[in-house]
Amino acid sequence: MSAVDEMGLGEVGVVASEALREILARAVGGSPVASYVNERPLSWDSVRQGDWDMLGAAEEDGGAGASLRDLVELARVWGSAVVPSPLVPTLMAKRWSPAARACAGPVTVSVPTRASGGRAVTPFGVEPDVRVLLDTEGDGVVAKFVVVGADPYAPSLRLAEGGQATTWSGVAAAELRVVWAAEATGCASRMLGDAVAYVKERQQFGQPIGRFQAIKHHLANAHLLAEQAETAVILASLEPERAPAASRFAFDASLRVIEIAVQVHGGLGFTWEMGLHMYLRHVSALRELAAGLPA
Repeated sequence: MSAVDEMGLGEVGVVASEALREILARAVGGSPVASYVNERPLSWDSVRQGDWDMLGAAEEDGGAGASLRDLVELARVWGSAVVPSPLVPTLMAKRWSPAARACAGPVTVSVPTRASGGRAVTPFGVEPDVRVLLDTEGDGVVAKFVVVGADPYAPSLRLAEGGQATTWSGVAAAELRVVWAAEATGCASRMLGDAVAYVKERQQFGQPIGRFQAIKHHLANAHLLAEQAETAVILASLEPERAPAASRFAFDASLRVIEIAVQVHGGLGFTWEMGLHMYLRHVSALRELAAGLPA
């Protein structure tokens, strides 16, 4: 049995994640997220034409039949770029709901959060033509979203408040929590890679700062946390009874990795041009949304 099989990853996950990595490279390359977070570098038409929104649906429903483990791999790749597009909520909504699958455009979900005082928060709610899946059971109910107020905290998620919160089945809530946690680990992995590259180039006292013991210790800790976070989301996708705790750990570990990555960039890490805080906001917002899902 191959290593891929041992980890539960299917052919759909392998092929789709590699293809998505290439698409993201063409769309944003190595550009700082701040340069495209307020743009649309990946059009919905390109997502729709490639049937990316149907990857999670069963084959008998016209999808690719991706498993939750496959979707974890896809979400990790997606998180590495933080492209402001509703792909993840759409492919999950179309996984669960015939009504969502009938929509040509993007479909999102709405979750009450603590930060909003219990009001419904909708990722990509401000996007034109987006629909909201109001019920994940049965055929589902899809409605046009009416924006009450935009939340600028995480520009990459295009958050909006208002409207009716989604009603969740146990399976749908559990799966979305795992996939959002996987997306967070992708963000953390990207940030760790950027931090390592930075400390190899940034010089102080005539040598790269990556040679300093304190920096080495910080990045070693971050590497360990990133590996543990990735393992946690894989575990969560394969063992449902352990998924809630594993997902929470993955979120917390990913946030710590990102914080360390920002820290080793020094003052530059806090500048808008670098955009490192976008990853921090993206992951903290996803964690807040995941916490609003029913257990």
